[in-house]
Amino acid sequence: MGCVLPISAEAVSESLRKIVVEGISGDGPTTGLILVMGGILASLLPCVYPLYPITVGIIRARGEGSPKILHPAIYYLGLVVTYSCFGLIAGFSGGAFNVILRYPIVNLGLSIFIFLLALGSLDLIHLPFFRSKEVKTGQGCGGTFLLGMGAGLLSSPCVGPVVVAILLQITAGAGVISIGSVFLASFKMFLFGVGLGFPFLMIGVFGLSLPKSGKWMRWIQWILGIFVLYFSYTYFQKSLSGWGIPDSSIPLAAFGILFLLFCLYFFLPDEWNRYVKMKKTLLLGGIILSAVGLVVLLMYNLERTNSISVVEMETKGNLSWHRIPSKAYAEGTETGKKVFIDFYADWCTNCKTFEELTQSDSALNDALQGAVLLKIKDQDPIFETYAKDPRFEELKIGLPFFVILDADGNLLYKNTDYQDTSTMIQILKQL
Repeated sequence: MGCVLPISAEAVSESLRKIVVEGISGDGPTTGLILVMGGILASLLPCVYPLYPITVGIIRARGEGSPKILHPAIYYLGLVVTYSCFGLIAGFSGGAFNVILRYPIVNLGLSIFIFLLALGSLDLIHLPFFRSKEVKTGQGCGGTFLLGMGAGLLSSPCVGPVVVAILLQITAGAGVISIGSVFLASFKMFLFGVGLGFPFLMIGVFGLSLPKSGKWMRWIQWILGIFVLYFSYTYFQKSLSGWGIPDSSIPLAAFGILFLLFCLYFFLPDEWNRYVKMKKTLLLGGIILSAVGLVVLLMYNLERTNSISVVEMETKGNLSWHRIPSKAYAEGTETGKKVFIDFYADWCTNCKTFEELTQSDSALNDALQGAVLLKIKDQDPIFETYAKDPRFEELKIGLPFFVILDADGNLLYKNTDYQDTSTMIQILKQL
């Protein structure tokens, strides 16, 4: 099998988004083809590549004694169903899909789920769909299906710009929620998942023909397990950020949790096997962490509530951002400068990446210095007002979101792609 090198994430995500926006508004075969091809192209993004070895490992473990195509096909179906569910939620919510992912408790739940998957992949616990009998006999199709859904969740942040474009077109074209519109929304995302998951299917089938596992596979298993743990941490980080915990404290909190679980595990009786010990460890750790976490969150948010004050300006590096829209617009009118709006959230990874770009990209930094800068956070009361504005329907889907207005408040530019800095610079520099 030939090797396809990953191509530029910036170039792919930008071109894919344009193709999707222009091509999926219809309901015919061409629309379906564009969605499938868009999914296949999205699978070339570099951040999707690390999931392929995980696919090989999972299919190898679960496919012994079964028809070669069975578990790869079920894994593939699980991944596709994940994206179909995205469309289903978007269809029912009228575009509020990513609003669900804004809730810290949802991100915490995803973090715990992926953490358990990581422990299962490290053979530290037996999840209901990881029963050894099922693995050895090639059964456990339900477990393979759920793992495929997990792969869909892991790949979703990588293809965010494309998914946002599809969901936006779905919600923009549906005026009234009906069974037909919901089904169509789900089916469109299903087609995108068909394309995105196709390499997983091929690699899953090919992986079954790889050499038999040996001791080296144990090292691979741990490497992949740690990789999955990292994804669990990213959702954990989003969760605590959403609750207002400072970014600098989150790694310490994660280390503290792992240290607690480590201590509990090794203080439990040695006569228990590792699966029983890990089960008891997770149970005791869950109780302790729930109690401690609740107290910490209550104390921190109480302290933050008592210290809240209206912040008019926020400085990041050499850039000063207005936090009150009316004052930003007034300065724009007075000076004749364009107004650049950054819709931001603490849980939004790409929002933080763009914030770093404003300092590391000298051309972008220079262009922003010539504009009036306004930052609106998802917790600001004014955020919902913007979300209801038909000009900014992208806010119904998620963040980040960027807007450029002229001095009179006319819309010049809007985008959800933080990597589209060249267009931002071009518009900001226009006279």
